[in-house]
Amino acid sequence: MIFSGQASTFLLTVALGFALGIFYDIFRILRQAFGPRVIFGAIWDLGFWLAVTLALFFVLLHLNFGELRFYIFLGLAIGVALHLCSLSRLIMRAATVAKKGLRRGARCVRMKGSKIANEVRCFGAKAFKSKKRFKKKAN
Repeated sequence: MIFSGQASTFLLTVALGFALGIFYDIFRILRQAFGPRVIFGAIWDLGFWLAVTLALFFVLLHLNFGELRFYIFLGLAIGVALHLCSLSRLIMRAATVAKKGLRRGARCVRMKGSKIANEVRCFGAKAFKSKKRFKKKAN
């Protein structure tokens, strides 16, 4: 393989490493959302590594017919490191803010729902009491 082909393969593996870093952040967000259960966590880990392995296999098969070279692993490591140093903090902060907002929204809906349920219950109780009074007055 000529040097320009190797350089383009290296740059593409850096981009792939960056994309895998984003996939890792999404994986972390989903794992935090569903909790660290032992069996569930193992299934998530297995799925993550299976997806990463398949993505690497098909990309490397397409790029350089599946040949493994040192610069490919170096490109992947640099891409993941670039992601972790740049966008990872922003993605995780955005996920934390979104999670807090969703929790507040759910709490607000739950409180409003319980207030509405109390009003309906009180209205039903008042209607039931008024029927009893009406029956007593009629007799």
